[in-house]
Amino acid sequence: MEINIWGHTLSFRKASKKELSSLNAYSYAGVSPLIFSRDSAMQLSAVYRCVEVKSDDIGSLPLKIYKKGADGFKQEAFDHPLSRILNIEPNVDMSRFTFFKTMQAAVDLQGNAYAYIQRDPLNRVEQLVYIPSAAVSVEFVTDGNGVRRKYYRVQGLQKLVNPRDILHFLNFSYDGVIGVSTLTHAKHTIGIAESSEDHASGFFHGGGNVSGILTVEGRQLNKEQKDQIYETWASRVGAASGASGGIAVLEGNMKYQPIAVSPKDSQLIESRLFNVGDICRFFGVSPIKCFDLSKSSYSTVEAMQLQHLSDTLAPLVAKFEAELNRKLLLPSEQSMYSIEFDTTALLRTDKTAEAKYLQTMFNIGAITINEIRQKNNLPRLEGGDTPFVPVNLQTLSQATSAPSEAPSGEM
Repeated sequence: MEINIWGHTLSFRKASKKELSSLNAYSYAGVSPLIFSRDSAMQLSAVYRCVEVKSDDIGSLPLKIYKKGADGFKQEAFDHPLSRILNIEPNVDMSRFTFFKTMQAAVDLQGNAYAYIQRDPLNRVEQLVYIPSAAVSVEFVTDGNGVRRKYYRVQGLQKLVNPRDILHFLNFSYDGVIGVSTLTHAKHTIGIAESSEDHASGFFHGGGNVSGILTVEGRQLNKEQKDQIYETWASRVGAASGASGGIAVLEGNMKYQPIAVSPKDSQLIESRLFNVGDICRFFGVSPIKCFDLSKSSYSTVEAMQLQHLSDTLAPLVAKFEAELNRKLLLPSEQSMYSIEFDTTALLRTDKTAEAKYLQTMFNIGAITINEIRQKNNLPRLEGGDTPFVPVNLQTLSQATSAPSEAPSGEM
């Protein structure tokens, strides 16, 4: 079928069930070229935690669809078909939380996150099928009018896919077309962190013993004698023997000279702490979110939460909202509807902050008692739909005008 979108007549073809099944099969069987570096990096606790924090936040925020009235006010459109897809089940294999968590994790680790928008014959969204980044490539095709247009080549689909049918969330990008993985920019820092972990693992695996040279003075040893000394030494003080830290008895003509640098001298501990902060900078996450409390206090933890919302989460929310609004809503709906994340859900675990927010909104007449009770899953109260305002507030003109005379009969 042909449809007119943004002034252009485009050919629309729904993917067949066979193509979608092969697409889903690739999701589980495909191997990404980045899988080795990605899996290796995720073994670092700082990388794992940074990815977990950002993806969990995006996955936990509910999505709401609002309808704009003629007066400019919005009301939540509970009956919109997208409401169920975005808040319950984007596709048959994933819940809403799993879908958006997976998408954000792919943005950080692979630079791009893709989902195929499956539509019905009336052009309405049926489901959002997650596509691994390795299965998608971007191609530019010049049409008959000489206009160069972007399309997506998806493994498992026979034809190029129009951008309108692909959700594409980018990480940092140099050209606005393809995102770059955070691991790519942080490869040197992550490499140093991996070397630090390997060094620490080797040190403790060796029982914390330093390496050195065992010298036998006054005689030349053959290979068998050297091997015998190696075996005896390892059986006495080697970590593999279970006698790590044991005592070795040297012969009269033997001398031991340590040559290794101690963990303190090599600044192993300091470098591992520095690696956490450096990795957090690349991912835009506060070290406190990675449980690095070495330079924190109660005030910094409280300020960090606000900073996390404004510096880390707000750009992610804006990025997801922009793509969802322009791809999922029909052109005829975009002037009336909007898709937005409900960031107040982050206050659910902080009852003090939530109570303060609701109290402030109630005191200025922005919400009613029943709206507060609705947010806390409490039943409606009779007369609770009336907003209240403080009686000690007045306009500036009333404050500067002369008091009116009291009616006759009143004192």
